[in-house]
Amino acid sequence: MLIATDLLKAALLCASNEETRYYLKGVHLSTSGHMVTTDGHRMFVARLNDKPAADVIIPLADVQAALKLAGARCQDIEVTADKIGQIAYTAVDGTFPDWRRVIPTGEEKPSDKPEDSAAHVHFNHAYIGDLAKMGKALAGASMLHPTSASNPCLVTFGERADCFAVLMPVRRTVDRSAVLTRNVVMAG
Repeated sequence: MLIATDLLKAALLCASNEETRYYLKGVHLSTSGHMVTTDGHRMFVARLNDKPAADVIIPLADVQAALKLAGARCQDIEVTADKIGQIAYTAVDGTFPDWRRVIPTGEEKPSDKPEDSAAHVHFNHAYIGDLAKMGKALAGASMLHPTSASNPCLVTFGERADCFAVLMPVRRTVDRSAVLTRNVVMAG
């Protein structure tokens, strides 16, 4: 099967680097016909032209090496059961999590709390920067579609219908004591 290099480059930005979560430290090819990467805070999903015969997690280092070896002008990389481009790989021995359960459906139940509205959603700034890099790799601006401060946020890339990302919001707790102390000092 051939996989577009722009999709692989975008996917790498969401792959985990944590040794303890080794099953997330790679690119998951699903028999559903999707390529998925996640680090637990953000996820990238792309629809593949072909369906792999079996679920496989290609190690992150092997995907990076294959992209480097292919060069900047390469548009597609061939992936087989044991090779990505010119790089032989041994699949990660692990089970990739059920990635479909965090995809926003648009039917998420809104919270009754005003501070949980989409207007109050916060994201990790580094992840926003990575989404911009993904948009650049995919030749489409990244657009966030938040529904609330507690639900996953769908991210689209211009007119691309073959891929999307999901970004988890940062849970914030407001320390009102710092505000109260500041107000007392300013008033006194």
